[in-house]
Amino acid sequence: MNNMDEKLFQYYLELKSPEAGVWNTSPQCIHTEMKTRDYIRKSFAITEGMQVCNVGIGTGDWDDYLGYWIKDKGNLTSIEIDKETCEIFAYRQAREGHPNPSKVICKSIFDPDLPEGNFDIVTLIGSAINEIGEFEKCLDSCFSLLKQSRYLMIMANLKYSPFEVIEEYIRKTDHLLEKHDIYDDFPEYPFYICKIKK
Repeated sequence: MNNMDEKLFQYYLELKSPEAGVWNTSPQCIHTEMKTRDYIRKSFAITEGMQVCNVGIGTGDWDDYLGYWIKDKGNLTSIEIDKETCEIFAYRQAREGHPNPSKVICKSIFDPDLPEGNFDIVTLIGSAINEIGEFEKCLDSCFSLLKQSRYLMIMANLKYSPFEVIEEYIRKTDHLLEKHDIYDDFPEYPFYICKIKK
């Protein structure tokens, strides 16, 4: 077993570890994943040559789904600052034979060398916006990645990223909140998903 295979094995084990496994196997987690995947599937049409970007890889499950969702119609780019996360994700997709693997960019979302005006959809999912920090600067950077009149999709926990903060941010810009939904089926993990046009 080479070094990357060992790291990949550890990645699989950590998903089921006592700490992570409790959340990863919970109804709340599965509900959140299902609603988020269903939201993008119903809210956006897949077009030939579309370019999608996800900010923050995490476990990579969302990026995996996006690649399957757009299939051979477009391309996915995943931006992540942590080098090891990037390496494991790219290696895992290659080993698992993902048919539409992501192009991984190992940079901060604040890096000035990121491509501007390049994407049709940018997604910011889960704890990514909290982990990145600098809320408004993070959103500014996400919007700079988008082509004009294209969309940012955000999914976040209501407790840690109140929706009012998004609304306040939008009021100070020319962006348009086209759609937002709140999911509170599980009171311990209420979240929202919104679609914002640049």
